[in-house]
Amino acid sequence: MREMLKTLNRRSFAANRLQNLIAVLAIALTAVLFTSVTTIGMGVSESMAVTMQMQKGSKSDGDFRNMTAEQFEMLQQADFVESAGLRMPITFLSNTKRHNVEFEVRDQVQADLTFSSPTHGRAPEAENEIVASDLALMDLGAEPETGAEVEIDFTVRGEVYHLTMVVSGWYEAIGDQMSTMWAGTAFRDAHPEIFRFTYDQDRELAGTYFSDFTADSAVGLQDKMEQFAVQMGGDPYDINADNSLPAVVNTVTNPIPDMELIAMAAVLVVLFTFCGYLLIYNVFDIAVMKEIRRYGLYRTIGMSRKQVKGLINRQAFWLSCTGIPLGEVIGFFVGKSALPMIMGLMSIEYSNVAIEVSPSPFIFLGAALFTALTVILSTRKPVRIAANIPPVEAFRYVENNVGNGSKKRGKKAAARKQSMPGADLSHLAWFNLGRNKRRSAFIVISLTLCVTLLNCVGTAAGSMDVEKQVDFMIRTDFAVTGAETGNILKGFRFRENAVEPSVMAAIEAQPGVKDAVPVYKNTAEDTNVTYEFGRDISAEEYIHEETEIPFRCDREGFTFGLGDDGRPLCNVYGMEESTVARMDLREGETDARALYEKMMRGEGILAGINTDRADMSLMEDFDFIQVGDMITVYKDGQKAMELPVLAKAALNGDDQEIGVSVNGPTKVGGDGLFLYLPTDIFQELYDEPVIYKYAFDVEEGEQEHMTAFLEDYVKNNSDVYYISSQSAREHAENFRMVIQLVGGLVGVIFGFAGVLNLINTLVTTILARRREFAVMQSIGMTERQLTKMMVYEGMFYAGGACVLGIVLGAILDLTLVKGMLGKMWQFTFHFTLLPALLVSALLLVLSTAVPVLALRFFYKESIVEQLRVAE
Repeated sequence: MREMLKTLNRRSFAANRLQNLIAVLAIALTAVLFTSVTTIGMGVSESMAVTMQMQKGSKSDGDFRNMTAEQFEMLQQADFVESAGLRMPITFLSNTKRHNVEFEVRDQVQADLTFSSPTHGRAPEAENEIVASDLALMDLGAEPETGAEVEIDFTVRGEVYHLTMVVSGWYEAIGDQMSTMWAGTAFRDAHPEIFRFTYDQDRELAGTYFSDFTADSAVGLQDKMEQFAVQMGGDPYDINADNSLPAVVNTVTNPIPDMELIAMAAVLVVLFTFCGYLLIYNVFDIAVMKEIRRYGLYRTIGMSRKQVKGLINRQAFWLSCTGIPLGEVIGFFVGKSALPMIMGLMSIEYSNVAIEVSPSPFIFLGAALFTALTVILSTRKPVRIAANIPPVEAFRYVENNVGNGSKKRGKKAAARKQSMPGADLSHLAWFNLGRNKRRSAFIVISLTLCVTLLNCVGTAAGSMDVEKQVDFMIRTDFAVTGAETGNILKGFRFRENAVEPSVMAAIEAQPGVKDAVPVYKNTAEDTNVTYEFGRDISAEEYIHEETEIPFRCDREGFTFGLGDDGRPLCNVYGMEESTVARMDLREGETDARALYEKMMRGEGILAGINTDRADMSLMEDFDFIQVGDMITVYKDGQKAMELPVLAKAALNGDDQEIGVSVNGPTKVGGDGLFLYLPTDIFQELYDEPVIYKYAFDVEEGEQEHMTAFLEDYVKNNSDVYYISSQSAREHAENFRMVIQLVGGLVGVIFGFAGVLNLINTLVTTILARRREFAVMQSIGMTERQLTKMMVYEGMFYAGGACVLGIVLGAILDLTLVKGMLGKMWQFTFHFTLLPALLVSALLLVLSTAVPVLALRFFYKESIVEQLRVAE
């Protein structure tokens, strides 16, 4: 019996080559879907993990901080630690400009864990040898090459050190803002005064031991670390304790499970499984129903239900054995090819991250399991129908589909015939769709999902407000500042950070420069000019370590930099009228010209308020003052002037510093008011006014020339930094491309599945109804009429999906998409149905072309040959 079943299975398999090919394609496509998505998902996850580890500066499992030498020795012997690195922080170098360089003592283990191991040269051995990044060396005026000498300046416990070091090795910097320079333990031994442990007295880090380590297991690691810190005599809970010993798990290496991310992944798995189900179900449903009479014959000769199920499942198994490996191979290379593009768009700052995904067995095993599960789910019902249908009903089912019809259906057809004069091909095609409502519904659903998803993606991408992002970062074509102004850790703080007149002169000499204006700002040295605006500031005070400005807090926790007389310094700018005109004036006098004229006459001042990026509204927490309120200006402790608030402006990054950086203002004025004065009054008020930014536009066609000029100028002048609207625009465009790529990929996959479903249905319908079509031709239907009828069927499928997709897309756009985009400041919702209409047009063209092409093969046989197609 087993041999007979094998023979039947083999012959049935060989007799349906075209059907089998379609089934293999359906299974392969499902495997491609799962494999490509898994490959991209794992690749993005791995690459982003490495990127985030690089951004954090460590790929360790955790780290201990502020240890003594004895505690570090205990850590090295801990049973849960596999390897522990040595890190002894000193301080940041003070003679850098654009790049922040932290100077430390490290060993090789620590260097390997923190991406600072030399890729050129070797680790330092002598006391005057160091390893540094290429950008650090260039910022310090040295070439990135072994043997080069570099001058470094730093301050520890009030003592200034100026040392000449030799480069023993160097590595490529990950980011353009910060990296590490490190020496070996020989430097520590040569400078014992630097490495005295005084942390418990003055919180000086020089002399403490830090350690990044790898653990034998991440399970319960935080508890193990905290318990060990206590055993070493440290306090891992209170950072203000004298024996503070923070024990920190690296959440990048050992991320905390994100339930939202897990839920999103689960939704995607269900969605993709449903996509595969729609595709595979129809394939097997058509295949089984086409052979239902054969299974009825098998039942009449004694085959059991179980054997029929086994016969069909065996065919599904062999089809899966062909389709799944094929789909996995294609899917892996599709995912691997798409990964660099996705990561290239997502990893803008860390563009030198290695983007690799290995052919992990988890990718193929997971994709195979999900595809096999989809096949099992998709074949259950067709298999059950084939096994359970009685032989007589099986014969009737075939007869109904080949054209004789039951009496009941014949009556309906007769009634329909009477209701339509002549041969209405569209009504006949509509009737054919109703033969298998479930199959028709599945095709329409899969195509509808394609239209809906692509329209939602198109709406999201179209709502990406590039200019809004550009305007938030920069209001002019270009802005030039001192190098430290663009530094994420420094910012504009001192007069030495100002833009030099020679820089402005070089820019003005370039062709196409227009509307160039300098912008002035107060510095940490301008402590003799203060402002009173009615804010109650407490007596709690601390000194900022960089600017040495005293800061005080109010009752709500806002901090204010104080001047010589104990009043707030605020962040004060001197501007020309054209700069004020570019600002977003919200309350009070909103006419820029009238406002500036009043300000020039000394009648008042402009106040800036931080904005909520989600809706660009003024943030109530920072709205300390109202239009009409009086601000009193003091100079050298004496009242200099009283200025009412004439207007309030909504601030962006360009109004405060440059780009999205506000480091300078927080270190000078803190949370104090942002105040804007005319240039003349600013210059009169401040003793040594300096220009912190030079902003200008260029004429059309000169953008590339100016960019090239500034790139070369900045390269040869380490004190200069610039930002352009074009770079900000490219950043925003990259974000839009990520949305289009990822969302479009999902929509295209659904669309491809739906189109393949449509093709399969129309092709297999033609094959299954060959005898029916031959009968229709034998009684007078022409080839053109038959083709027209099948075209109508295809257009009904596509048309129904398009209508539903457009309606559903509109509903989702106006509800779900609009709600989601409303929470993100980078978007301004724009309703559109253009993507849905374009996809619909494509689907309608395909639904017309497929039956025309399929019937060409049908017409190659004569009517007599087609009538011989079996009973």
